Amino acid sequence: MRPSAGGRVVLLSLALAASTVVLTTAAGRLPAVVGPVAGPVAGPVAVPWWVLAGVFAVTEACVVQLRLRRESFSLSLSEVPLVIGLFLAAPAGVLAARVVGSGLVFLGWRRQRPVKAGFNSALVAAGTAMAVTLFRAVLPAGADPFGPAAWAAALVATVGAGVLDSLTLSLVVGWYGVPVAGRALLGQVRSSVSTSVLVGGAGLLAVAGLRGGQATLPLAVAGGVVLLGYRGFAALADRHTSLERLYELSDSLAATPGWNDVLSSVLRRSSDLLRAGYVEVLLAGHGPGRAPRGPQRWWLRAADAPAVVCGPEDASGLAGVGVPFPPARPALLRPDDEAARAFLHARGLREAVVVPLRVDEEALGHLVVGDRTGEARFVPGDVRLLETVANHGAVALRNGRLIERLHDEARHDELTGLPNRLHFREILDAAAEAAARGGPPCAVMVLDFDGFKAINDTLGHQAGDELLQVLAARLDAAAAGTAIVARLGGDEFAVLSTRRGSDSGAFDLARHLLTVFHDPVSVRGARLRLGGSLGVALGPRHGHTGSDLLRSADIAMYAAKSDAGGARMFAPDLAAEGAESLILASDLRDAIAADEVEVALHPVVELGSGAVHSVEVLARWRHHELGEVSPAALFDAAGRSGQVAALSARILDRALLLARAWHDDGLRIRVAVNLAPRWLADAGLPRSVGAALERHDVPADLLCLEIQEAGVLADPRRSIAALTELRAMGVHLAVDDFGTGYSSLTYLSRLPVDQLKIDRAFVGRLADSGRDRAVARSIVDLGRGLGLEVVGEGITDEAIRQALVGLGCRLGQGYLFTPPLAPGDLSAFLAARVPAPGR
Repeated sequence: MRPSAGGRVVLLSLALAASTVVLTTAAGRLPAVVGPVAGPVAGPVAVPWWVLAGVFAVTEACVVQLRLRRESFSLSLSEVPLVIGLFLAAPAGVLAARVVGSGLVFLGWRRQRPVKAGFNSALVAAGTAMAVTLFRAVLPAGADPFGPAAWAAALVATVGAGVLDSLTLSLVVGWYGVPVAGRALLGQVRSSVSTSVLVGGAGLLAVAGLRGGQATLPLAVAGGVVLLGYRGFAALADRHTSLERLYELSDSLAATPGWNDVLSSVLRRSSDLLRAGYVEVLLAGHGPGRAPRGPQRWWLRAADAPAVVCGPEDASGLAGVGVPFPPARPALLRPDDEAARAFLHARGLREAVVVPLRVDEEALGHLVVGDRTGEARFVPGDVRLLETVANHGAVALRNGRLIERLHDEARHDELTGLPNRLHFREILDAAAEAAARGGPPCAVMVLDFDGFKAINDTLGHQAGDELLQVLAARLDAAAAGTAIVARLGGDEFAVLSTRRGSDSGAFDLARHLLTVFHDPVSVRGARLRLGGSLGVALGPRHGHTGSDLLRSADIAMYAAKSDAGGARMFAPDLAAEGAESLILASDLRDAIAADEVEVALHPVVELGSGAVHSVEVLARWRHHELGEVSPAALFDAAGRSGQVAALSARILDRALLLARAWHDDGLRIRVAVNLAPRWLADAGLPRSVGAALERHDVPADLLCLEIQEAGVLADPRRSIAALTELRAMGVHLAVDDFGTGYSSLTYLSRLPVDQLKIDRAFVGRLADSGRDRAVARSIVDLGRGLGLEVVGEGITDEAIRQALVGLGCRLGQGYLFTPPLAPGDLSAFLAARVPAPGR
């Protein structure tokens, strides 16, 4: 089994220590140039090893930071005391001074881990032994100990030590997974040689000054001044560079408003600005999306190749470890504090700077930089610099979050949180295009709620919104994992599935979606039950584009609505019907405004005497292209175009206008108008009817409004209240098509009606069906018991009339007496009948 990278470093440290012993022994066997081998080369000054150790410690700790363009380099001056030791100290003293001085710095100043400190001590020991051995080996016997040959030998010694250091470090870096290319290795060796020659030359100047004796103090002072001056210049240059990069950070954040771009810029710029090997942004609460989340972490390790931004990931295990999250104040964390040690250990760091991310007193999270590259440590000035970065980054993050949220809200419905029409069309277009190219087929559905407008108008928009939220959540849960649900607007929703693209799969999904209406919804103390109409279209069979599929599903939905709800698959023959309906819906608004909708009159007569009892006023419209429009198609078009109230008001005006004209001619004929379910749901219906009666100056008892059971059942409480108000005004009320609803008897005793109209489905089979005759008799008896008028609809022959008379029904209506008449033909019809009694 091969040892790990850490194990190899330990073995290498031992090898370096062994090589130190070998090299030192070899140096001791080489002949001395002047004096004993164990002593200095020559000269009047002999530097004790402990003084030399102090110099080694100072130069090792005071690393000079060099910046070349955008790169930062650490330059150690430890070669200066090394060269001094080669000339003015014994080899063993040089080795001891180097190991002791550097080791103290590694452990006490830089606080390196024992393994790293041991490796670095072994490396400097081996380098020192290499330098001493090379110096003794290269310097010719009998040469001037301070002449050019000695200088050259000293430079060779320092270069050899530097190359050994460079090669060893490259080997270790490769063990940790960052291989060094040959060209890069040559560059490192070349840089090491240059640095060794430069610093070694400075050491030779120091040796020359020390040899002179009288120049020792001035040289030391001058060297100190130069070092301090350079460090001051380097600090000023560093501040200038930091300011320049802060400007770059500000420009970068302004140019990258997106949330992810801001995070990436903050991480990369922080690493570059503070030369940090690790950068972390940890945010609390919400990210840019809609769903709330716990703490999230994004991080970057500059040592990785290449350095990439990682995350987000759940940071619950990191938030609050050692340092409160979000932190109250900035902090410089080193392992000498227990809390800081816990924070650093959780992230595998030696030291770090943490600052809060805060905007307008809102704590967003924190920004952390750790493990400065090279041997430099973080200082208090770095804390202030990182605070500035955090302030810029926090503002940019907040703005980025707002932009992402606006982008998200632009693609989602604010009320339900579902994708909106825009977002759904994007998804649908992609799915339709893929299906058209031979990809998986898709199913597109359009769902409309039945009876929603009545609830919205009755209980208010807030109640309607609550209802939409509940049903939208049910739909989303029902489609989870199989389809995408979106809100197109109002009470209309769309569904897209690429997993249920077959006929059977689509119908199974449609039936499952419609189960959301099975349970009532409690809104503002009322238990409401709605239905739904759902249209289905399959791609690519029913369309190759998103718009084609959505249109086909919409046509199928309206067909389902005409069939009393449920699900309906698109078929080609529906397209013609749908196109006609769309044309009618589009043109009806103009027709109503231009007064092109006419009326027809269908009299109700006394079955015994034939006298006219009242007149039902029916809407009639002849389209300029499609010809005569049936009443069902007319009101379907009104529903599609939102013109139900306008059309109903138009028919009411025409009916009252006729009633006023007849009244002026001395005829009190009651006019009956069909009350469409959507008009009944209008909260302003009683006021509208009252205003119309007043405008035409028609007595309220000359008006009868015919309602359908379905219109009442959509919202019984509101409907009964409106009908009671109308009845109190004196308006007559009739239940049209009675017997077709499933709850007729439930509400009949509560409805303030005057009249029941037996549906033609029963009347037309009276002569042939004993069952239908029994139903009709029950209705007649029920009406008589409640004191209501009973009208038989759809009388087409004499046998039916006689059957109704035999059942006790007094009033009738149908083609036996007359088909619907134009208003101008009513006079001739009345003349052929017994005059209608005053009512």
